[in-house]
Amino acid sequence: MYRLFFGSLLLCFMQSAMAQQHSMALGIYSGMTVPYTFDEGITEDPRYQERFTGKFAPVGISFSLDYKGFGLITSPGLITLGQNFSIANIYGGHDGRRIINLNYLNVPVGIKIHIIDLSFFRVSGIASISTAYLLNASDKITHSETKLTFPDQTVLPDNYIREYDGVLVPRLKNQTVIPKEGYNSLQFFAAAGIRSDWDVSNTIRVSFDFRVNYGLTDPRSDDYIKQVENYQALYDTPGRRNEMFVQLSLGIARYIDWDKNDKARQKGIKGGSGKIFPGKKSTPKRRRPRG
Repeated sequence: MYRLFFGSLLLCFMQSAMAQQHSMALGIYSGMTVPYTFDEGITEDPRYQERFTGKFAPVGISFSLDYKGFGLITSPGLITLGQNFSIANIYGGHDGRRIINLNYLNVPVGIKIHIIDLSFFRVSGIASISTAYLLNASDKITHSETKLTFPDQTVLPDNYIREYDGVLVPRLKNQTVIPKEGYNSLQFFAAAGIRSDWDVSNTIRVSFDFRVNYGLTDPRSDDYIKQVENYQALYDTPGRRNEMFVQLSLGIARYIDWDKNDKARQKGIKGGSGKIFPGKKSTPKRRRPRG
């Protein structure tokens, strides 16, 4: 009974929306991400100090439908996540870096609520959920021969020498910390932000999109998390991890406007149901405002 009720309600809503004046847009976009890693272990780990950097989000495709007051949008694209860290010795000096690059195909689906809705310009609040498919993962560490702080429980290799104030470590170059298999193949994000659309001509629309995305699950695999919890992961300590990123995108699209009377007018032309009255002057259709 409940399924029938909500199904009927959704159908009525969709029919009402399709009867409205609306527009459809298909285009491409590009931009950048600014990732941040919420990792309880890294936050408490004196070996790491945060570094912030932008990462290129090369290309994506956007498809949107806009009605009076709201819109729907999907914008699958490639993104790169993973925060970078400086390696700090026991005195606080920097002796290396840990660089994390996680490449995903992200497929978000969202709803837009129009805040400003003019004939040529629209500003919308946007909320979306997305599924991200892991394409590649690179998590590598480089540091000089130095002295670092390791938890007492950590299982150390033979060439790592524990002393009273830290651990003497050898020089490493691009040593893999977590292989691709140590990350889950799927990640899920919830996002909120703001989007603006400019109709620069009768067919071309330019858009700017700003969203804050938060990962709903730990990106690491269960097997790797068990290694961390057992202190068998040399450069990670126990703690939950969630990825967050800010995405800034600039896009261009071709759009088409539909009027709610278009179908009726086309039916009259194709089916001959429209009547023509002799002597009655026809008036040109006034161009409706876009948006």
